[in-house]
Amino acid sequence: MKQIKHLSAWRINPPFLLAAGFMVLILMGAGLLKLPFSLNGPLSWGAALFTSVSAVTVTGLVVTETGATFSFWGQLIILLLIQIGGLGLMTFAVLALLTLGGRIRGRHQLVASGGYNETHPHDLMRTAKEVVRLALVVEGIAIVPLALVWIPEHGWLQGLWWSLFHSVSAFNNAGFTLSPDSLMGYAGNPVINVVVSGLYLIGGAGFIVIVGLLEYPRTGYLNINVKVVLLGTAILSVLGTLMIFQLESDNPATLGALPNLSDQIWAAWLQATTPRTAGFNSIDIASVTQATALVLMFLMFVGAGANGTGSGIKLATLFVLLAATWTYLRQRRTPTLFSQRLSTTTLLKAMAVTVMAVIGIFMGTFALSITDDAELLAVAFEATSAMGTVGLTRGLTAELSDGGQVIIMALMFVGRLCPLTVAYLVGSAFAPSDKSAGSELEIG
Repeated sequence: MKQIKHLSAWRINPPFLLAAGFMVLILMGAGLLKLPFSLNGPLSWGAALFTSVSAVTVTGLVVTETGATFSFWGQLIILLLIQIGGLGLMTFAVLALLTLGGRIRGRHQLVASGGYNETHPHDLMRTAKEVVRLALVVEGIAIVPLALVWIPEHGWLQGLWWSLFHSVSAFNNAGFTLSPDSLMGYAGNPVINVVVSGLYLIGGAGFIVIVGLLEYPRTGYLNINVKVVLLGTAILSVLGTLMIFQLESDNPATLGALPNLSDQIWAAWLQATTPRTAGFNSIDIASVTQATALVLMFLMFVGAGANGTGSGIKLATLFVLLAATWTYLRQRRTPTLFSQRLSTTTLLKAMAVTVMAVIGIFMGTFALSITDDAELLAVAFEATSAMGTVGLTRGLTAELSDGGQVIIMALMFVGRLCPLTVAYLVGSAFAPSDKSAGSELEIG
């Protein structure tokens, strides 16, 4: 069987191929969404393109209400765009890791490639199928509890459709909903809060982490990627929940409007976990305090785990930067994380991804400040949300000018592809010489 070594056998640069594929998918999606059978009413080409970009990049920012504007067929097209966009990048991330010499220790030893050893195309195809199969199984299981809530509300057909749509949207960290107020009507519903947050946390964790957890009872081993994602998710989720609850519990326009303590806790939990990077909301984001908005912006900037359906700079990047900073403050020479030395490649990836994200958010905020007359916090929040492909907004999305919509579409596209592209470029540049990189922490 013919073998490929790293990505050298790819005739087209993989990040370019991924970007081109996403662009074609976006244009096809916009065309399909503009067709009469997809709509319940008029829709401009700009709104169709914006919706398609948001769906493919699994962001969730919308300039028109999804449930009211689009017919069942239009909603189905959006669901397919979300599924292809989310799983497409998730699969690409895993295959890029393998072809750069990474290793997956998982179910049935999916791929046993070591540091820059040769990888069989058969192994890559089998791994891609496992990624898709795992996603479909998780989404399918989640439909059942969601249906128990939505079938009594909407009837069998519409209830099942709502369950399927939100299951796919949540797992892929898309944030699209069929309700005009996202999940605000379910702020205190434990089933919706547990299932939806569970879906986007699982999807955002990534295939490598999921496989590592499934294999832990048998192997008793967790690699550094799994540890970082689990610890980072736990810390940010708990601290975020506590901070949002403290900042918003007395706000009559957000948590203060909810009838009891349990509803407030559920809403604080959802709002603390969804910025990485799902985009659902159960409180009015436009009404949160400035301090809460800054907390949400930080969470949107960090994002999810490597190789997952979310974006942002990634949890691993944050941990690497913190480890490097702590090493410098102690005047040591080599940063470590969980007793493992971090290679130069890993440090360069983390710095490159972070710098690119900061530049992108700054340029987006600057450009939106020119094209749209809005307060700086709303503009910066919008740019951060788009760059992190989150989907939260302080109300600016629906009021964007034509130029503002173009800026947000560009940020969503770049934010979805940039972290993995940078990680690939740095990783491939070091592939011939840095033999330890293959077993290091994954950033992209």
